[in-house]
Amino acid sequence: MTDTADQPTRVTGDEATRIKREALGIADRKKHQGLAATAMKSRVKEPGTQQRVYRYRFYPTPSQAEQLEKTFGACRWVYNEGLALRVGAWERHRVSVGFAESCRALTGWHRSSETSWLGEVSSTVLQQSLRHLDGQGSKVNRSATYARVKSAVLCPRGESPSPDHTQPTAARYCSPRNC
Repeated sequence: MTDTADQPTRVTGDEATRIKREALGIADRKKHQGLAATAMKSRVKEPGTQQRVYRYRFYPTPSQAEQLEKTFGACRWVYNEGLALRVGAWERHRVSVGFAESCRALTGWHRSSETSWLGEVSSTVLQQSLRHLDGQGSKVNRSATYARVKSAVLCPRGESPSPDHTQPTAARYCSPRNC
C-alpha cells in the first residue's frame, strides 16, 4: 500500500489562481465571467448524406513560403513555450494550466517586446497550437507519457525522409508525426 503523505497534492481554488497570477504571470479571467455555459449543438450526419474528399496541391510563391515558415516557426515556439509553462507550473507549484490560461499567457507573449514577432502571425493558428497541446494533455491522463517538444523537420519533396532527419533540403516542412 502506498503512503499518500509523501506525494505532493494538487493546488486548487483561490491558491491556484494566486500562483497562476503571481508566479506564472497568467492574467485573471475577465471576459465572460457572468455568462452561463450553454450546451453545444450536436453534429449528427443526416441519413442519406455522403462525405466527399477533395485533394489540393499548393505551390507557394517565395513570399508565401516565407510567411509559411514564419507561421510554422511561431506555432512550434508557442507549442513548446506552452508545454514548458504547463510542466513548470506542475513541477514547481502543483498547479495545472489549461487551455484558457495558456491563451491568456499567449496574450502576454504578444504584448512582450522580446516576442513581438508573434504579431506577424495570425493568432488563430497560435491558439490552435495551444489547443493541440491541450488535446495532448488530455491524452496524458489515459497514458503514462507526456507531450513532446516539437522540432522542425525538413523532408525532401516526394521522398520519404531519412531516419535521422538530417538531409539538408528546403523542400517542405512536415511534422514528426507524419514523417
